[in-house]
Amino acid sequence: MRRLLLLAAALVVAGAAVLGPRVFAPGAQPSAATQSASAGPADPAPGTIEFASTDLHTVGTGTLARTLPVTGTLTPVERTTVKAKVAGEIVEILVREGESVRRGQLVARLDPADFALRVREREAQLRSAQAQLEQARRTLENNRRLLERQFISQNAFDNALSAVDVAAAARDAAEAQLSQARKALADTRMVAPISGIVAERFAQIGEKVAADARVVSIVDLSNMELEAPVPASEIGGVRVGQPVTLSIEGVAGQHVGRVARINPGTQAGTRSIPVYIALSFPHGDTRVRAGMFAQGRLVLDERRDVLVVPLAAIRDAGARRFVYLIDDGRLVERDLRTGLRDESAPAGQGAVGLAEVIDGLRAGDHIVGVNLGTLRSGSRVAVAPATAGSAPPAPSSQPPRAAPASPPSQPTAAPAPDRGR
Repeated sequence: MRRLLLLAAALVVAGAAVLGPRVFAPGAQPSAATQSASAGPADPAPGTIEFASTDLHTVGTGTLARTLPVTGTLTPVERTTVKAKVAGEIVEILVREGESVRRGQLVARLDPADFALRVREREAQLRSAQAQLEQARRTLENNRRLLERQFISQNAFDNALSAVDVAAAARDAAEAQLSQARKALADTRMVAPISGIVAERFAQIGEKVAADARVVSIVDLSNMELEAPVPASEIGGVRVGQPVTLSIEGVAGQHVGRVARINPGTQAGTRSIPVYIALSFPHGDTRVRAGMFAQGRLVLDERRDVLVVPLAAIRDAGARRFVYLIDDGRLVERDLRTGLRDESAPAGQGAVGLAEVIDGLRAGDHIVGVNLGTLRSGSRVAVAPATAGSAPPAPSSQPPRAAPASPPSQPTAAPAPDRGR
């Protein structure tokens, strides 16, 4: 009976060893066959730093520019207000806000009745003055003949001559008054002095307005201007005609303007110098409006075909600047001297900012292109292979994210089963 029980226990233990999970005694290691069957890709050796393939950057050449940010609101270069030149009652306004007008187009009209009557009055006065002048001339001619026959004195002839001069002056005054009355009649028709868009109406039909009263305002949106303050320390790099790339809030795309004028003095309080940037838009472009916010960058200096590295790759340690360089499969710190910095230049993977390398690196060197914190100099470097379905590695000029190395996996150890005696 005892033998039967021992045999049954042995069979149970043997079945569990075949069908259950594989365990190893403390300190035991799995066989090579077991490792090859259960392990995945080989993990890096202890002391090795593993990077994603996009974490590394290959040093190369590029173009850098020292730029100055500029911001401001768009203001029309030409804007005007149509005013009433004479007092009167408005009988017609032909435009409303937002409508386009052409130069010389009729926009409003005053009641012309009183002005037309005044013109007729001045015309009658002119005819009377002309008749008096003709009469004075005939009298002068008769007195000249009488003087030749000595029928009148010289004094009487001089009086007739003076009467002609007075009548001529009265005729000239009547002509001037008629011209003034005709101009007042023409001023009852108010026309647009420039082509543009009506911005505001200040009067309504039936309203009596005084001379010089505002009726409508017109703006020309084809030529706009941006006033941007520039620090006095940077004004030496700004010149008239310099191009500026701007983006306008609410309007897609980039727009190129040019520096039109530079203010000769600084603004009180800010010590900045206003710079005026001109932009042109085609007539009929309804996207741009006065008062829109615009921002851009003014290029002060540009350098081409210089050695560049991402700003994220540079480490600052007091007066020392260095990058992590991969040299013969190991990570080393390499001091470098930088020059021009362009914080707006694309550095890849959504990052921006490049720096010019003056000394310390050569084209083709491989560095860590992103800021992963403090790394161990002298550590071996491994590059993790790209996983299936992931995007292919970015070009070496684009810095990526890092994947820290994981220690090699070990099988779980468990005590050997307690066999019954």
